Amino acid sequence: MIEIPGYHILRQLGRGGMATVYLAMQESVQREIALKVMSTSLLTDPDFSERFQREARIAAKLHHRHVVGIHDVARHGDYNYIAMEYLGGGALLARDGTPRAVPFALRVTREIALALNYAHAKGFVHRDVKPDNILLREDGSSALTDFGIARAADSATRMTRTGAVIGTPHYMSPEQARGRTVDGRADLYSLGVVLYELLIGRVPYNADDSLAVGIMHITQPIPILPEHFAPLQPLLNRLLAKQPDERFQSGAALADAVEQLELRIANGELALDDVEEAYRREVPGTDRPRRLTPRALPGSERPTTPSAALRGRAEPALGRLDDMMADNRLRPQEFRAERRERAQKRDGSGRIWIGAIAAVLLLGAGTAAWRYQDRLRALIPNTELNSLVARGEKALAEGKLIGTQGDSARELFQSARALDADNDAARRGLNQVGEKLLDAARGALKAGDVAAARSELAAAEEILGGGARIDELKASLRGTETRGTQIEDLLKRGDTALNAGRLLGDDSAAAWYRKLLEADPGSALAKSGLDKVARAQAQLVRDALAQGNDTLAEQRIADLAQLAPNDPALPELRAALTQKRTSDTQAQDQQLVRAESALQAGRLGGGDGAQALFAAALKRDPNNARARAGLHKVGVAYAGIATKDLDSGNLVAAENNFRQAEALAGDSAEVRVLRPRLRESREANAIAKEQAKEPSLAERARIDELLGEADRALAAGALMEPGGAYDKYRGVLRSDASNARAMAGLQRIAPRARELFEQALSTGKVHSARGYVDAIASTDPGNAALSGLRERLANAYLDEAETRLGQGQRDAAMRAFNTARELSPGNARNAALEAKLQAPAQ
Repeated sequence: MIEIPGYHILRQLGRGGMATVYLAMQESVQREIALKVMSTSLLTDPDFSERFQREARIAAKLHHRHVVGIHDVARHGDYNYIAMEYLGGGALLARDGTPRAVPFALRVTREIALALNYAHAKGFVHRDVKPDNILLREDGSSALTDFGIARAADSATRMTRTGAVIGTPHYMSPEQARGRTVDGRADLYSLGVVLYELLIGRVPYNADDSLAVGIMHITQPIPILPEHFAPLQPLLNRLLAKQPDERFQSGAALADAVEQLELRIANGELALDDVEEAYRREVPGTDRPRRLTPRALPGSERPTTPSAALRGRAEPALGRLDDMMADNRLRPQEFRAERRERAQKRDGSGRIWIGAIAAVLLLGAGTAAWRYQDRLRALIPNTELNSLVARGEKALAEGKLIGTQGDSARELFQSARALDADNDAARRGLNQVGEKLLDAARGALKAGDVAAARSELAAAEEILGGGARIDELKASLRGTETRGTQIEDLLKRGDTALNAGRLLGDDSAAAWYRKLLEADPGSALAKSGLDKVARAQAQLVRDALAQGNDTLAEQRIADLAQLAPNDPALPELRAALTQKRTSDTQAQDQQLVRAESALQAGRLGGGDGAQALFAAALKRDPNNARARAGLHKVGVAYAGIATKDLDSGNLVAAENNFRQAEALAGDSAEVRVLRPRLRESREANAIAKEQAKEPSLAERARIDELLGEADRALAAGALMEPGGAYDKYRGVLRSDASNARAMAGLQRIAPRARELFEQALSTGKVHSARGYVDAIASTDPGNAALSGLRERLANAYLDEAETRLGQGQRDAAMRAFNTARELSPGNARNAALEAKLQAPAQ
């Protein structure tokens, strides 16, 4: 085992292409941690250590409940390492591939979504979200690991000789598989793959090689969940959308959506319609439910009439009689009623009022005169008032309703009301003026004179003060104005589309002109616009015929017939299409005969070869079955030639002919048989070239040096740890694939591990003994002794567990027992010891 100051390594937890992870005890605080030690083979890149240290320290800045905590980042000798939080809750995926329960899968998805949201907000994209990088705590909560490592590796070569790639193909987003720049939405796609695997027990896309998996992520449709998971399909569709803009745009949005699902599951109210509605609110451009806000009902705020506005004003206490006559509106109500009663008794004699005034003056009762001035004035015959009313009625009869010269009906009746606000004749006259103005406004609106209608309506409203008919005409006027604006807009849109050549379709000239006709059925401009569209469409038919595109011409004729069934150009265009097709059919038959003759003679390529002739015929008629079948036969012929090239060892020619065969007849049996043969020949050729390559003097010196180091590491027992014998022998083989000494060294690792196992077990070093068993399993997986070694090691761990339990160290005993059970699940001692561990402490 390797030694790093401050850490006591207990056992190996796992091993990958870049690092080995150990369970270790951090001695300063006596806590178990996961110690990740990077492979020393990466030290050949002189900048890697610095990048790793920098990126790992950045990862250590991420402090979140669902992100694995980083305790320390450092380097000791050749070992770059990270001390991380140890999570002992087991693997995310079941070992036998059994799917996880829906609540567990949703909870993990929500927790990791929150972790990603936090990391994305800090500027980090994980780029390798997969089950191996999601760990479980003992309480069942999940946490995301390996932040920063992928970023450090990204600055190096994307594909090295060891085969290391950035990201894992089965969990890559389409944009990541294409090698494009990614953002946090790529991580959410990968999390969607994890969710699918948790629910189903396998990944959604699988193939023999990584390239094929990547292509499936790009091209294959989103998988459909089984029927009992149907309510989760909208969530999966959003996560695995091919375009990033169609996915959840943040981890927080995903977590909120999952939480809603969890709540509905808990409440027993989850239904497919509810789920789809929840996600429809997340998609830009979809219909969303809107909260209705109360609005005032029409007529709920009535206009204030002149009489209402003046109601309640105070009466002047004193004033001259003629001043009061000029403002009758301000007299108290009881005097007005009394005055009306007396006004009805006027007979025009004139003597009564003269006698009354003389009596008052003779008595000299000034105070009484002021007190009774209204009663006296009511007796005065107002000839001016009568004159104004009569003139107003005359103007009304002549239709002179409004004006500014003082001779219109409105002005005269208003003057009369200024003398006597309660004069019935003046009030009726003004109402009649308002009604006539209202009729005039209605007539102007019907005639299409919106400006006149607006003016007449405003004058009528000023006189009448409002009412249902005013409101109704206002609504009609607004509708007409809106309709006029709409008509102008439709005409403008139609003309713009016509000038841009957009004749048919949704946003086309024809569509806008038709909408204009719906708004204004008699519109000559709309009809003229549609005629222009028809003429332009007929010209497009002629263009297609001139270009030799019969299919396009036929489609455009159909579009023209739908647009204008009686267009006079249709018979001419249909006849031209029929004539051209007859001529083309004759030429096509001749060309196919030439192509078939060329194929029979073995002339596949070239301008007069079978491939070019069949392709030209198919271009002329894309649905020609004879031409399509001919091209397929050409592809099969190319496959036969490629097979002969391969048999003769001409790999370059075989590759070229195979490409032609695959393009023309990729589904044929000949191509399917040839494909693996060609791949094997390609790999064999590459291996032969690599083996034939002689190492340089410097490489040979380095190989000798590595072999010496590997032999010494083997002798010292440093077998599988970074920089140990395994790594060094493998390093030699990467430079010299046929090095016999390195291959022999790899074969000696398993026997040496067996020796060291016996020594470690005899001295009670069970953790070291397990490392040696792992070394045997890694280098000689078929070793017949492995089963027995694991059984012996399991018994040693069971002994340690019983010892720890006897000492009262239940946690340490449980860890030793779990290790034993993992090594030998069927050990006869397991059940009894487990019962002791589960029994209450004495």
